[in-house]
Amino acid sequence: MKEEKASFEHLLSVMPEGWEDKAKELGALQRGREIRNATDLLRLVFLYLTDGKSFSGTAALLKLAGIGSMTKKAVFTRFQKCAGWLQWLCENIYRNNQAISEPPSWLGDKKVYLVDSSDEPVHGSDKADYRLHYAVGLFDLGMKEMALTGTGVGEKLGNFKTFGKDDLVIGDRAYCSKQGIEYLRGAGSGYLLRFGTRRFHTYDERGREVNILGCFKGLQPGESGEAAGYYEYEGEYQPLRFCVLRKTKEAERKGLEVLEKTRMRKHGNKELSKAQRAYNRYVVVVTSITEVAPELILELYRQRRQIDLVFKRLKPLFGCHEIPVHIEQSALAWFYGKLLLAAFC
Repeated sequence: MKEEKASFEHLLSVMPEGWEDKAKELGALQRGREIRNATDLLRLVFLYLTDGKSFSGTAALLKLAGIGSMTKKAVFTRFQKCAGWLQWLCENIYRNNQAISEPPSWLGDKKVYLVDSSDEPVHGSDKADYRLHYAVGLFDLGMKEMALTGTGVGEKLGNFKTFGKDDLVIGDRAYCSKQGIEYLRGAGSGYLLRFGTRRFHTYDERGREVNILGCFKGLQPGESGEAAGYYEYEGEYQPLRFCVLRKTKEAERKGLEVLEKTRMRKHGNKELSKAQRAYNRYVVVVTSITEVAPELILELYRQRRQIDLVFKRLKPLFGCHEIPVHIEQSALAWFYGKLLLAAFC
């Protein structure tokens, strides 16, 4: 018990300045009956997301801990009102620890969003039962959109309905398709997407098919470059800007190890293709941004990768199958609470 108390006190010592006042300001802490202060409210959140498992279980633990005697409905009400507060805590803790940074000035008024998804099982299942799609702000961790679907719904930009003008969407290879790019163009949104094997055919200004990697054969490890290309959609050729980084030998080796592990898991003894090995030597992105140096474009994509690693901690550390999907505010509180636990870990 003493060790647990010391650990919790250590967590409080790294909380951002003004975190207790923000609980009241953002509506998380409204009445001081059973939950008298922000510290008790944080205990409630952490108990629910870890040992509590359910609102009734959390109520029992709160009583045993001497924090207060509450019904499961009261715990639920308290928890779902924490979404905005937990988001503020995540944003400030991640920024204080340099996990996220200020947006570069060249972005201007653009809002940058990371899209991704996660396959999750329900309790007792040994396979993925549903897919969580989410779009979150790269520089403020603000939730743009969240949707829960069956695993038959693929990773595609059309799953997101709220993108508009001045939004810049960053995604990995799964989201790089002609249909997705056209969808964002129709919404007035920009894009920065990882390009790789089997995405779509690319052409030059004369409509001749080209191997885009051929434009970058002269790059040395660590060097970057750019090239123009086109894709064909419904009989018309649309422009693309490619920005490329030639990997170092060490990065190339690590990338090959990841490809090999993925191959063994998904395809058994099937050998990696020449195209996969060729693309592994580069980081290739396509973007709608035209007047910025390729080094800056690639740096922005690299930041996307950093926050993506944070999200990937959620699976091995905490699991995502407990998500309360029926009420949006409760789901948001759950999401930011899990992200906060990942930050502390």
